[in-house]
Amino acid sequence: MLPRAMRLERGGRDYMRGLLLVAVVACGLAGCNTTGDVASTMYPEAVRAGGAVKSDTAIVLVANGGSETINYLQFVHNGFPAINARGISVAPDGFVAIPVAVGTTGLELQNYTTTGRPGTYLPNGASMGFVPVHTPKIDLPAPGLYYVATVFPGQQRSFETRPTAVQLAKLRKERPELAALKPVNFTWSN
Repeated sequence: MLPRAMRLERGGRDYMRGLLLVAVVACGLAGCNTTGDVASTMYPEAVRAGGAVKSDTAIVLVANGGSETINYLQFVHNGFPAINARGISVAPDGFVAIPVAVGTTGLELQNYTTTGRPGTYLPNGASMGFVPVHTPKIDLPAPGLYYVATVFPGQQRSFETRPTAVQLAKLRKERPELAALKPVNFTWSN
């Protein structure tokens, strides 16, 4: 048995380690939504057709140029944590608009899943079903509309970073709430 002084010292160290662990977890959870704004969360809701769009938000666009429906997108950036667009349904020839915090840097579409190829994590931490993309990194310095990529599920060509004139015409016609925003890294006449 340890002398009383040594037991107290050990108990104090264990208590401090416990406090440190609580502080680390609290800071990590706070990092998931540092500004309290919907656009800065790790699980933003996609802009719905006809829905309101905040004028001080960056909206990133991803199109589906393949034959399978996309149901999840994961973006990584220079901060923490990843941005996960889940609960979406991007049909072939469709678009999804995701609000992201202005000031985000190094944003890239890292991977996606489709309805025919769902993603999952195994108990050992390995992932299955996620299709890697790795688009070029972009910065979102100002509010507006940013085009990230057209993804081609089920095809050998994985993505294209420049929208076509046909895609943009469809977007302007079907999504007037997005067409009213200023395009930042593309023009409406691509």
